[in-house]
Amino acid sequence: MDPAQSIFTFLPVLIAIGLAWLTGYRSRFQRFPGLKRSPQQDYFVGLNYLLNDEPDDAIDVFIEALEVNSATLATHLALGTLLRRRGKFDRSIALFEQILANPAFSGREQCDIKIQLVKSFIAAGLLDRAERLLEELTNSPPATREVALSLAISVFQKEKEWQKALAANVELLRICRPEVHPELQLQASHFHCELAELAMRAGDLELARLELRKAMQTCRHNVRIYLMQGQLEARAGVPREAVKALLKVGQFDPAFAHEAAEELHNNLQKSELDRSLPAILGDGAASPQDARQVMQEMASIARQQGNDEALAFLLAQLRTRPSLTLLSQSFALAAKRESKMQTAVLELGALLLQQHLQNLPHYRCGNCGFELKSLHWLCPGCSRWGMVKPLDDRMSYHHDDLTTPS
Repeated sequence: MDPAQSIFTFLPVLIAIGLAWLTGYRSRFQRFPGLKRSPQQDYFVGLNYLLNDEPDDAIDVFIEALEVNSATLATHLALGTLLRRRGKFDRSIALFEQILANPAFSGREQCDIKIQLVKSFIAAGLLDRAERLLEELTNSPPATREVALSLAISVFQKEKEWQKALAANVELLRICRPEVHPELQLQASHFHCELAELAMRAGDLELARLELRKAMQTCRHNVRIYLMQGQLEARAGVPREAVKALLKVGQFDPAFAHEAAEELHNNLQKSELDRSLPAILGDGAASPQDARQVMQEMASIARQQGNDEALAFLLAQLRTRPSLTLLSQSFALAAKRESKMQTAVLELGALLLQQHLQNLPHYRCGNCGFELKSLHWLCPGCSRWGMVKPLDDRMSYHHDDLTTPS
């Protein structure tokens, strides 16, 4: 980081510290025995460290130079937050604990310090200490209580304590602003889905059904519910119910329709409704995001009518929705035709495309842009539920000259 970037990064803290000095707060700093400096010297010593790209030393100077009192609390909190953002979790925790030990602060100020200390505990992975400190904030003022409950939910998510997370969510819904309710309701529905997954792993399908019903009552447009319902009913041996649930995935969020395609196709066969997906799903079956659905129908055509018909179907799809996934599958099918040289080239093309696709992200968080190869309902980047969506793999090029091979 060059000096200009260092100054820009620390600008808010520099302004706060500068204001503290300008209003005349006393400070002391004594690095060498017998040597005393004025507050103005302290400030410029810290500034010099920043210019020499030594931010940690600069922070030390600022911390030691400022007295700890109500007037300088905001600056100390800013410095502790800066340490946390730089990954200096131990030093951040030590600073906040030192400030908290000062008996001069009011109850409201102590709450502010505890909130920052909890955040540093969470960042350091000290979840048990964060949880204990959050319990002390149970009876804090509403604004602080709202922040504390949000942090508690974050802790319980990391600990996979879904019942505790639900309890905190319910309490937060009771006191928060109405505009936050939709996000919290979606969050709660995912907690019920997590409990349903635990029940399914334990073989308790009735408990899983109960949790999914609760999830639906909380937020009925969460597509995860219907994906899980499809899996549950398929496991219970009720394929028609599985089909009913899986059809709702595309209705609530077309971007996830292909996530249900394979399970839907399997249950259509088991329920003796083995027909093409367009007949079941209507006009939206081959929408731009549904490459996997197209591949499911292609597999069905290949079984019933042969590879040539399946290849013709894929080429028709490629004209309307160019896709690397469909192109790779077209190569693989074309390789099964005559001509050894053609077969070798197409097999290699299919292999290279498949390897390329495996290394690409398949999902992206709509909130923070975090990209993933597999579906995560809780974004690892921003810890928001239900924001990760499948990426569209359509290709952008002109395809007017494409013709079906003879």
